[in-house]
Amino acid sequence: MSGRVLIIEDDEWVATLLGKYLRDRGYEVDQRGDARGGFERALSFVPDCIVCDVTLPDIDGLWVARKVRMEGGRIAGTPFLFLTNADDLESHLQALNVGADAYLTKPFRHQEVVAQIAALIGMAERLRGAPDSLGPASSLTAPALRGDTAEMSIATILSILEMERRSGRLKMRRAGQSATLEIADGRLARATLDERPCEPLAAVRTVLAWRDGRFWFRPAAIEGASDSAPALGMLMLEASRLDDEARDA
Repeated sequence: MSGRVLIIEDDEWVATLLGKYLRDRGYEVDQRGDARGGFERALSFVPDCIVCDVTLPDIDGLWVARKVRMEGGRIAGTPFLFLTNADDLESHLQALNVGADAYLTKPFRHQEVVAQIAALIGMAERLRGAPDSLGPASSLTAPALRGDTAEMSIATILSILEMERRSGRLKMRRAGQSATLEIADGRLARATLDERPCEPLAAVRTVLAWRDGRFWFRPAAIEGASDSAPALGMLMLEASRLDDEARDA
């Protein structure tokens, strides 16, 4: 089996065709047609990837993404692929802001969706498994994990690091900008932006907006970390709230 995929899509024709295409390629698939039902099924089904339409009949897909990222445990780091309308730029931006890893515009080719799902599942598996696969010496010389933020969003990376209670340094770089987050047991001990000390919330809010670039994570003991340091999930939620307020102002 290639993995478990949850499709949250109210267009029955689109959901049925996509589900059949994924099953033919070895995926276990479940489908829901509304936001609330999709979120509840995500908790019980525990998919390896969620494919979700932004526009749903009861709430919207953005609500589903927020709820998933707020959950504890493995589900919080589940890769999230949004389906959006081609002319809905605002939905594209909002989808990325709430922690989506990628989006595809309608109409889409089924091969394109399958390729994106495979890439997201593969990246999530590497993020979860890489630290445990390294020997003691290699952790000193090479990143435990690395990747492209165009393939895996910063929100998902942080969710996984919090869920696994990892400790180490997450470095991110894009054109003309850099950031380092020192993480202790899934909490943000210290942060720098462009090599200058930065308040944790401001740092998280900044990097969540980065849509391109590279990241590296090296496990390490973080000295001087306080038990009162904010959890990564809490910082992401507060950053999302502030961004929502800024857009509404």
